[in-house]
Amino acid sequence: MIYTLEKGSYSSIAAKNFLNFIEKKEEIFYCPTIYNIFENLKKGYGVVPIENSIEGGVSLTMDLLLEYKPKILAEIIIPIHHNLIGFNKEKIKTILSHPQALAQCKNYIKKHNWKVLPVESTAKAVDIIAKKRDESLAAIGSEELAELYNLKILDSKIEDYKNNATRFILIGYDDLKLKPSKNYKGSIVLELKEDKPGALYRILKIFADREINLTRIESRPSKRLLGIYIFYIDFEYKNFDSSVIEELKKYTNYVINFGKFPSYNLIGEIK
Repeated sequence: MIYTLEKGSYSSIAAKNFLNFIEKKEEIFYCPTIYNIFENLKKGYGVVPIENSIEGGVSLTMDLLLEYKPKILAEIIIPIHHNLIGFNKEKIKTILSHPQALAQCKNYIKKHNWKVLPVESTAKAVDIIAKKRDESLAAIGSEELAELYNLKILDSKIEDYKNNATRFILIGYDDLKLKPSKNYKGSIVLELKEDKPGALYRILKIFADREINLTRIESRPSKRLLGIYIFYIDFEYKNFDSSVIEELKKYTNYVINFGKFPSYNLIGEIK
C-alpha cells in the first residue's frame, strides 16, 4: 500500500509514476495531509514532496522525516505545470491552493490583483470551488484535478518559472524491490556538536576529501535552542561508505542516515 495526498494532487501523480518503478503491484491510498501519510507508514509506504525548484525544501516533510525516521527508498523528479481552474476568469477575486502552489504562481496572481486563500492541498482547493460554485473563486491545481471535478481550465502553465519541478520521495520502514536507475543518491540529517567557527566546514570537508558530490544542503531549526540548527544533506552515492558516517559522528550530536536510493528524473517525459 502506498499512501499519498488526495487524488489529483501532484503527490498522487508522483505516486502513480512511482508504480512504474516498483517490481510488485501496489495500491494507492489517499490521505488529506502529509501528517496522515507518515502516520500510516507502519501499514505501508508513503509518497511526499521534499523539494521544489522554485520554493525550495518542504519544511513539513523535513521535520517529519526527523520525527518518524523512515528510510528513503527512492526519489522521483517530475515537472510541475499549474493550471487556473474555475468558472469565469473575468469574475475571479480570490485564488485558493496549497501555499507552495500559490508561491510558485505569485507573479501571475499579482498581475491580476487577486487575493489568495491558502488551503491544505491543491485537491482541497478544487474541491472547495467545485462545491461552492462561486464564480469569484478559482483554484490552482493539476490538469487531472480539473478533469476529476469536471471543471474548466481557464489558463494553463501559469507557474512563474517554466522549469518548475518538484522532487518527491518514496518512504517506508521496509525495503521495496525497485527497478535500477543510472543514478543513486543518499540522504542524511545531522546536528553539529558545537557552534564554533569552522564547524560546518569540517563536515563538508569529509565529503570533499572523498570526492562525494553534494546535491543539496539545507538547515532547519533544531527546536531545542535558538541558534542551533540541523542540516539535511543529499549527495551522489558514488564514493560513499559507512566510514563517512563514522567520521561525521566525531563532529555531530547525531547523524541519521536515510539510506541509499535510486533517483528517477522524469523531466521531459511528462507533458
